[in-house]
Amino acid sequence: MSSAYSLFKLDRAFRVCEAPSDETKYHLKIAPLDETEKVRLQELEAIVAQGLQTFYEVGQALIEIRDRKLYGEPHKTFEAYCKEKWSLTKRRAYQFMNASAVIQNLCTMVHKFPTSERQVRPLTKLPPAQQLEIWQKAVEESPNGTPTAKIVERLVKEQENSTAKKKPLSEVEQLRQENEHLKEELKRQAQQRERRAALVAAELEQLREENRQLKAELRQRDLDWEVRLAVEREKIRAEVEAQMEAKYRGIIDWLTAQLAEMTAKYEAVLARLEAIEGAKE
Repeated sequence: MSSAYSLFKLDRAFRVCEAPSDETKYHLKIAPLDETEKVRLQELEAIVAQGLQTFYEVGQALIEIRDRKLYGEPHKTFEAYCKEKWSLTKRRAYQFMNASAVIQNLCTMVHKFPTSERQVRPLTKLPPAQQLEIWQKAVEESPNGTPTAKIVERLVKEQENSTAKKKPLSEVEQLRQENEHLKEELKRQAQQRERRAALVAAELEQLREENRQLKAELRQRDLDWEVRLAVEREKIRAEVEAQMEAKYRGIIDWLTAQLAEMTAKYEAVLARLEAIEGAKE
């Protein structure tokens, strides 16, 4: 995404929230919500329900509900939805949305973020570049680095008074300021890309190492399985041989005894025959 497009989105978010609500704009016939939209509406409403203290999430949720017309029946307008569902006046709902747009702008440059909608409220009257400038001044002027709403409001008034006295910026100055802001945005995005690339590279190396380990483990399991099979084969062979030997040992012993007996009888008969032959002579 280009930096110019990112800035366009931030500026659009600011201007959309700042623009007055037009009853006819959101008083259109709305088709019934499908299941996906119903689920998303429940998620967004959960944010609003949990977070009247987390104003950024509330503002973003309300913006999405309004822009996607998720409020639907029985609420004919977004303002009616806010009042009937959340007891929020039109003014209070837009304070949340305007504040969330400011936070979305500040998050591109600053590290110390507002913690309440009241701190941000004075900034909603300023263009994005001046929001950043005033908030940074407020942080610097605050003893603990957490500006109060009064400090922010005072700096905004000083800025408005100073702007009223100054001549309008020429087109050259406006372009110069815009270019500086674009350069900062490009630098920030480049840093983000580098961080993402480093994370992807680290994850890729981790996956490669895991792949190597899994392959080694698989090879070892194959070897272990072959060894186990060989042991089992020898065990089965020994058991079969033992069973066969036990089964036929008795038969072999009986046959051996019979052979010995027959041999003895044969030798006795042979001796008798020899004796008879000797007597004849």
